[in-house]
Amino acid sequence: MGKIFILGLLALLASNAGFSQAKKSPRVYHVEAEEALTKKQPTQALAKLDECLRIDPYFYDAYYTRGLVREQLGELDGALTDYNIYLEMKPDHAEALFSRATLRYKREQYELAKADFIKLLNLPHGETTTVFFQQDAFASSATKIFTTQGNGKAYLFNYLGLVDTKLKNYESAIVFLDSAILLNPKDADQFVNRGLVKEKNQNVVGALADYQLALSINPEHSLARHNLGVLRAANGQTEDSEKLLIESIERNPNIPYPHAQLAYYKYNRGDFKGALDEYNLAISIDSTDVEYVLNRGLVKEKLKDYEGSLSDFTKAISLKSDYESAWFNRGNVLTKLNRLQEAIEDYTLAVFYDPSYAAAYYNRALNRNKLGMTNEACKDLKKAEELGMSIKKSLQSKICNGE
Repeated sequence: MGKIFILGLLALLASNAGFSQAKKSPRVYHVEAEEALTKKQPTQALAKLDECLRIDPYFYDAYYTRGLVREQLGELDGALTDYNIYLEMKPDHAEALFSRATLRYKREQYELAKADFIKLLNLPHGETTTVFFQQDAFASSATKIFTTQGNGKAYLFNYLGLVDTKLKNYESAIVFLDSAILLNPKDADQFVNRGLVKEKNQNVVGALADYQLALSINPEHSLARHNLGVLRAANGQTEDSEKLLIESIERNPNIPYPHAQLAYYKYNRGDFKGALDEYNLAISIDSTDVEYVLNRGLVKEKLKDYEGSLSDFTKAISLKSDYESAWFNRGNVLTKLNRLQEAIEDYTLAVFYDPSYAAAYYNRALNRNKLGMTNEACKDLKKAEELGMSIKKSLQSKICNGE
């Protein structure tokens, strides 16, 4: 009898424990989510925050925390929604404003991002609870720690310079970057960013000076060395440019763009094997850059490796499905492989994504003519001519029967 009583009591305690667990407060779930974040367990943190907000949709701190978690998990639209909800209640929360501003920048919502950064500049100083890590708004691969106070003002001015660069407001972008440099003259990234703006604003001398200043602050700054090399090459100093790119690779072998630039130079010299080696290295570092993949396909085409070229153009399309150049170039390789109908389909997608693509109409006309589709071929030829392509009279006569 006593044994039965103890078993019953244990069952009752277990039941109560389950009932107690089900009745955990939203604050407990929020604390548990923060603990999961500390342990680098964002998926578990997200589940805790979802439960917190299911119980109490007005537990606003959970929206901000969930925004941070969703951003870590790549759920950017959801993160932006959470930041918006939180800032409706706490519009002057510096860390949430900064998180939303940088996310809006990533999402190419430049005007909205600018408004947030300007608001941050004008907020009164207060206690900052979040430490931020400088990441992809700057080209330097070095990680820097900052807060929304302290050195943060220079960082915000720098971001505003980047935003106005995206908006093509080059003069105001330079003013913002001047302010960033005035506040923090030892940050090489800011000189590189100003150099990029000056390049876009056709101030080559100023851009060269900024890249050189960046290197004087940080001789290991790979992008400054790369940009200096590219700019010198554009102004006829190719030897100096290649030397700088090689130095850039030696100093930081884990960045792709100097390899890609060297590949470009080698391609233009007819050194297709050398270009292929450099593109292989660039892609081994960053396999998601559609331009590297497309350009390697062009190199392979020059080397008559049509299957390899076809594979690269297909990869480029998988990375960017609306990339008209990838469809066009894959169509060209399919034509060389005598897969004319498939090539026609690719040219069709090229003109779908870019209706002014004269060369795609022209090449589709040639393939349609080979397959006996003369009426369609004639229309394509006329369209290519309408878009500015010079068409030989003999070809037009042959395809359009003298029309």
